[in-house]
Amino acid sequence: MIGAFFESDLQESKEFIQSLPLYSYIISVIYFLFGLYILYLGKKKTIVRTKKHIFITILLVVVSLGLTLLRPLEKNSEGEPFYWAYSRTAIIGFYGKIFKNIEEYRILKAELEKGIADKPSWEINAVESSFNDYVLVIGESVRRDYMSLYGFPLENSSFLKSVNGTVVEGYTAAAPNTSSSLLRMFVRQQNEAFLYANNIISLAKSAGFETIWLSNQGYAGGHDSPVTKIANLCDKKAFTKKSEFASMNYPDSVLLPSFEKHLQNKSGKRRLIVLHLLGSHTQFTSRLENPIHYDYVNKNLSAYLQTIEQTDSLLQKIYQMLQKHSKSFSMLYFSDHGLMTQDRESSFFATLTHGDTNPNKAVYEVPFVLITSQDTLHKHIKVNKSAFHFLDGYAHWLGIKEKTLDPAYDFLSEKPDSLKVFNHFENVPYETLADDEVIRF
Repeated sequence: MIGAFFESDLQESKEFIQSLPLYSYIISVIYFLFGLYILYLGKKKTIVRTKKHIFITILLVVVSLGLTLLRPLEKNSEGEPFYWAYSRTAIIGFYGKIFKNIEEYRILKAELEKGIADKPSWEINAVESSFNDYVLVIGESVRRDYMSLYGFPLENSSFLKSVNGTVVEGYTAAAPNTSSSLLRMFVRQQNEAFLYANNIISLAKSAGFETIWLSNQGYAGGHDSPVTKIANLCDKKAFTKKSEFASMNYPDSVLLPSFEKHLQNKSGKRRLIVLHLLGSHTQFTSRLENPIHYDYVNKNLSAYLQTIEQTDSLLQKIYQMLQKHSKSFSMLYFSDHGLMTQDRESSFFATLTHGDTNPNKAVYEVPFVLITSQDTLHKHIKVNKSAFHFLDGYAHWLGIKEKTLDPAYDFLSEKPDSLKVFNHFENVPYETLADDEVIRF
């Protein structure tokens, strides 16, 4: 969460504030007014301080200090650093955790800065690519149970439902937000440490691919984020949001002219083109290019369904451009993470939001579709696949055999993965999370 806070641009910050329900502001104002009222009452009342009052005050202070320090000191005696975050006193522990997370983020950022500049240690054994162009489309905030592709009753995925290709029905994201999810997908890990130099772009370049990154996600404010650092390794890259323009909202379709231009520029190498979408990011109405035409529960959820339809239409246009300009191609689409239900009981307030606290299963249940120019059938595979194995599957997809990656791992194999997810703090079994059904009224 701290990483997401530091890596958000002005537009994302504004949208987060706008996405908070009205009652959260009302409650905050009420708390503030009550606080002022209590201060007012305290000033009106004259307090006579007796020895008994002083004794009780001192006793309470001593007990409070003891309870505040007890757990941090216990952890320190066990060999861990002294952190206020361990305190059982809520107000101290809360701000202690924020401070601790900021320090951890700064350490991670420094490691990223140093690691990404290192020479990658990939050992390529062979490259046996089947296609000329590989297109990786990174969606945003799509949970698959709101897609007609996966059984939602309203049609919003007509292209993905009909195109020849393979739909994976059990793909599970690695983490609840963009940065932490894509970091765990795109960067090699060894004994839980990130080898930042060994990432999806350095792997493709080491195998002789030309690499291109087109992004509708922010650059300013996030230029030190793991995703942007990886994108900057590409031979060619373009961000729609830079410097003063980072607060502006662009539809994902703005990427299409650049994408087609790159396809038209023939290359002597095999190509990897990454498109990073803004997709169904929260504040759904801001994502739409056309007026809302769905009528599902409320305006927010109707807009969410339409963002999915909008992405489906974009994928169709990408596919058509590939058919027109590419000799042979493979297109992979997935979403970085899903969303969880907020205010389920209210048809007016009900919406979907990021899994910033206690993420449930829906936050990780994302679409995953692989389409190639050789496909002749539309099929679904019901199998659990984990995004923690993305690099292995990615190498297999590109036809790269590398010493440290599993050559047998295939996104489309029927061999299931054991599912674990990162919950902001640690990896936990997916099955231990709460369910979160589609909102219905």
